[in-house]
Amino acid sequence: MESTASLTSKSFEPSRPWVIGAVLLCAVGTLGAVANSAGPRGDVGRAAGFADMLRINPGVVSTGQAAVVAVVMVAGFAALWWSVRRSWPWLLAAGVVLTIPTEIVYVVARNALFGDAAWFYFGSVTAGAQLVLLGTLAAGVRLVHIGAPGAGAVLIGTGVGIQVFGASTDVWIAHAGIAEPGGYPVDFAEAVQVLLHFAFLATAIGGALLALGLHYRYDRRPELAAPSDAEPGMGVRTVIAGAVAALAFVPAAAMETVKGGFGVAACWLLLGAGLVAAALAGIRAAVGVVVASAVVVGVSGPASALIQAEHSSFVRMWFLVGFGVVAGAAAAFPSWRRWAALAGCAACALTLAVTMLIRPDGMAVLMLALLAATVTVAIASLGVWLTQDGLSPAVLGPLMFATVIGACGLLADWQGTGRRGPNAELFREPGHLWLYTVLLLLAGLALVALDHWRTRPAPD
Repeated sequence: MESTASLTSKSFEPSRPWVIGAVLLCAVGTLGAVANSAGPRGDVGRAAGFADMLRINPGVVSTGQAAVVAVVMVAGFAALWWSVRRSWPWLLAAGVVLTIPTEIVYVVARNALFGDAAWFYFGSVTAGAQLVLLGTLAAGVRLVHIGAPGAGAVLIGTGVGIQVFGASTDVWIAHAGIAEPGGYPVDFAEAVQVLLHFAFLATAIGGALLALGLHYRYDRRPELAAPSDAEPGMGVRTVIAGAVAALAFVPAAAMETVKGGFGVAACWLLLGAGLVAAALAGIRAAVGVVVASAVVVGVSGPASALIQAEHSSFVRMWFLVGFGVVAGAAAAFPSWRRWAALAGCAACALTLAVTMLIRPDGMAVLMLALLAATVTVAIASLGVWLTQDGLSPAVLGPLMFATVIGACGLLADWQGTGRRGPNAELFREPGHLWLYTVLLLLAGLALVALDHWRTRPAPD
């Protein structure tokens, strides 16, 4: 007689692509909603978001916005601690719902977005995107634990990889325009921006409705459900570590800031908080944060420079970044995803090394596709390894977020950009590229080595 888990998996197998599609629609749609504030007005803008080291205009850092994001993230971790299996669909829905109040105000009374309640409006949008990311990572954990590591890797890798896609979306929305046959731009940019913005919002809402529909269609148990005794738990230390990393952005935002980002002291605070909190969660979490941060930081510098330099070809860049994420997700599905990650890291490192030698005036936008594919498959490989202890949502969420934002800010200060991360000047001084080359090479080798480190899941 077949086991209950086996019957459950077979029974719900046909719905798996629909579940994956619903999760990714929520993730892509909420990132598009966040991108609407790519050109903030006055002294307000989004709260610090996951992809800010890549965005052309990350917005002004404020304590109120950071507090909104931190509170929402702590609530999300509390829900995952209660039950990963039961909470992940509702995290997706709640994340999408959090973006709606700002959208209503955007339509009804746009000037109110820049009034006294601006901290809540912009903070809630970013908090919604963060909550959707948390739900996406948790859904990946569930898939891996019911014996579908390929599908889980696709969700985990894409959930992080599309942050690069979100950064390129900022460029499109910020520079949107229509060209006449003669090549002269028509002043329809605002209309195009609005259409793009609401297209992303509709995508997010559609994904949330589909996820909840699947949840109820299967007797209030989504396709990822398995018997409760097989549910991967999230340990108390992991929950506390994720909450600490999320809360660290509140004092960091209260410290001195620079244009478009945190000051040096705040970056040190975030970097230290991310690493210390990871150590609190355990050795596997600490190693995971270091490797994941090496991948993201290694990609962030070149990707940020290329994204910011391609504002004149933003549509082509946007599609190529999307293609890269899709290619990375495809490479993450087979069991040899760690070797694909190593190959991607090595290819990016080789390209950067050649760039340092020949010192070109510009870089082909095709490299963006390679960078997006590499970060997607690399994080997917690491995420599957982290699911053994239920660590993925915390490590690839606020722990890596704090570490990467802090590290990128310190790199920007060292490189003299005066921003939260590297800018378009990076390839004009390619001597700085050696650091990103080394990070990617070491991260690729570490991903292969970690596959041999197997332990029992940590107890709750």
